[in-house]
Amino acid sequence: MGIQQIGSVFIPVSRLERSIAFYSEGLGLTCRGIEDWGGGKRGATLFFNPHPEHAALLTLAETDEPIAASTRNLFNFKCVDARGLHAMMQTQGYRVSELETWDSPWNKHVMFDVVDPDGRMLNLIEMIPIEVFK
Repeated sequence: MGIQQIGSVFIPVSRLERSIAFYSEGLGLTCRGIEDWGGGKRGATLFFNPHPEHAALLTLAETDEPIAASTRNLFNFKCVDARGLHAMMQTQGYRVSELETWDSPWNKHVMFDVVDPDGRMLNLIEMIPIEVFK
């Protein structure tokens, strides 16, 4: 009994196909397809790569309600090779911030923000354990 993990994070989007392209082509997630949720509602579930059997999912939920652009990050995505991802996204014309680096007692961090098609700011962060550098 009790909560075990996040099952899925639901993100409202204005244009489903456009958002699927951003999250799959830009961020490298895998979309399992567009789902008809009834009543004219549609959604799409995306997997992080590689995806373990019981990993959290990202679900894009199409809505015709206005979506407010975010002025700060609501969550971040842990990634590998943040520098390479930043360069690729910049080359492909995505709106990205400058790279930031900082250290904590546990990790070296490399991160940046990217804006999704609905104006939502997302943070991408690479965390390299300090013991790797010892």
